[in-house]
Amino acid sequence: MSLFLTTVWNTIWSNAAHIFGAAAIILIAERLLPRSRYGLASRLRGAVFWIVYIAITVPSVALFNRLWTSLGIQPLITLDLSFLSGAEHPILQIAGGIAAWWLACQIGEFFYYWFHRAQHKSPFLWRFHAVHHALQEMSAFNSNHHFTEEIFRIPFIVIPMSLLFNFHQGPVPLVWLLLVGAQGIYEHSETKISLGKLRYFIPDNHYHRIHHSRERHHWDKNFGSGSALWDLVFGTIHHPGKEEWPEVGLDEIGEPASLRDYLFRPFRPQRA
Repeated sequence: MSLFLTTVWNTIWSNAAHIFGAAAIILIAERLLPRSRYGLASRLRGAVFWIVYIAITVPSVALFNRLWTSLGIQPLITLDLSFLSGAEHPILQIAGGIAAWWLACQIGEFFYYWFHRAQHKSPFLWRFHAVHHALQEMSAFNSNHHFTEEIFRIPFIVIPMSLLFNFHQGPVPLVWLLLVGAQGIYEHSETKISLGKLRYFIPDNHYHRIHHSRERHHWDKNFGSGSALWDLVFGTIHHPGKEEWPEVGLDEIGEPASLRDYLFRPFRPQRA
């Protein structure tokens, strides 16, 4: 038990360092090349929500992982993609490692895509996801989801993936993994820095902004986070124009203004 608690504690600090480190770097980009003019209050409030999010989700996920591992269930399919990074030339090794990561990511992204669509169609799941979509000042620090969403990913994504697939990816460049790890924060940022056409390989803030848009013709578009592949396959893609930067948020509710509101809003009676 002591080892488990130590692992959880170390994971909390590791997650916090990663999230706040990435957010701080992206904040610099937001200040140097801003696309929107957001104040300090929402960023500070978002940072507090991040702390609470990490403190709740890390122990919850760690407890699940411990229980799930103890069952000893083996996945149905093992995919060995390590051959992609097995070339002798260093450049080909790097390209192959990234390609192996991307291919494995698309399988997980398939489950995420349909989970995300379910969050928008199921009234129950929307109660929790709406806390995130209520953000009106969406930025690197003010970008976190409700803490329950990480728990909902367990039955919708983690368990199906664990039952079906095991991956051998081979070496993936550490720098690439660090960049990808910051992508979830970057795609909610308000900087002018975008990825251009590369956004279809890894969605950027321009692509994801459409998903949060208040404008009706943007609704139910751009569900993908790890790539645009499944949006393209299932017809939910919206190609953002160069100057297309819509206002975000929900008309019926504002973004959480207090920690109490952030924690308990989905559990309160909902208006029709």
